[in-house]
Amino acid sequence: MSDPAAGADAARDSERTKPEDTDFRQQRLRAWQPILTPKWVILTFLIIGIAFIPIGAAVLAASGDVVEVEQRYDAVCGSAATCSVTLDIEDKMEGPVYFYYKLTNFFQNHRRYVKSRSDEQLSGEGSASSSCDPLENWDGKTLYPCGLVANSFFNDKFTAEVELMQDDGTLAPAVPLADSNWDETNIAWASDIDVKFKDLYLPPTPLPSSLTRDGPRGQLPYLNDQHLMVWMRTASLSTFRKLYAVIDRSLPKGSKLTVTVDNAFDSASYDGTKSVVLSTLTWVGGRNTFLGWAYIIVGIVCIVFALAFAIKAAVSPRPLGDMKYFTLTMPGASKAKNA
Repeated sequence: MSDPAAGADAARDSERTKPEDTDFRQQRLRAWQPILTPKWVILTFLIIGIAFIPIGAAVLAASGDVVEVEQRYDAVCGSAATCSVTLDIEDKMEGPVYFYYKLTNFFQNHRRYVKSRSDEQLSGEGSASSSCDPLENWDGKTLYPCGLVANSFFNDKFTAEVELMQDDGTLAPAVPLADSNWDETNIAWASDIDVKFKDLYLPPTPLPSSLTRDGPRGQLPYLNDQHLMVWMRTASLSTFRKLYAVIDRSLPKGSKLTVTVDNAFDSASYDGTKSVVLSTLTWVGGRNTFLGWAYIIVGIVCIVFALAFAIKAAVSPRPLGDMKYFTLTMPGASKAKNA
């Protein structure tokens, strides 16, 4: 015989756990499920194709307006502590002009390399942690900053002077780029400056002797150094460039920029190269033809699909909602019934 009290408790529990009678809780919200008829599919592909091709052409045109000058310097410098390379400005470069260093065959995207850093230490909220493995400590000392990313810091330094082409076709005397014309203080992301890197003003740990690169410096910069912030944003490819300075002036066609390199970073040990790059920017950023061609190719493919589907719909149309294409019984059911 059932217990009336237990039944009442069960009813109350059921009422308490029952979802509210709302459209959201009872899944009665309005929804739209598109029916992909041939007309809609053809029209969608056609619109995408017509839109993407001019966008790609505009991106390619903007990319073509970017002026770049690149000069490899590791082959020129060799093992010398300092050296100079000259960049010839063959087209006018409207300011601001961005000065990059470029490395090849340096795999900042290696999984172990990318993980070897301590964001807590960099933000001033903690000390080195196991995330810096395999370069957290050295000879009993905690590295500051620790990790492979920080301790492989690119420590070449650059200064530059420019010979501007004058209206009379002659070069003006060389003028060093400094102060407002050579800005190294506005090259990192604002989030890195304001949030991710907080210097405790502890002196960086001198690099261990086996890690010290040939050159005048065997010590990392302070954490508020924006060159370190730029370096700590790891690149996704083995060939990459990183911003070093901004030249806040235009460089006329025919000018010459002489870069003096404090050569300390060893690229020969891993068969890499080092270069300096000057570049202007447009509304799409630096030179990047891949994005423009990607838009154009996708647009062409969409138009081809639209034409193919249109021909198929015109030559052998399929009646929409034709019930002969629906199977209302399981395969083999008729045989079982007849048996």
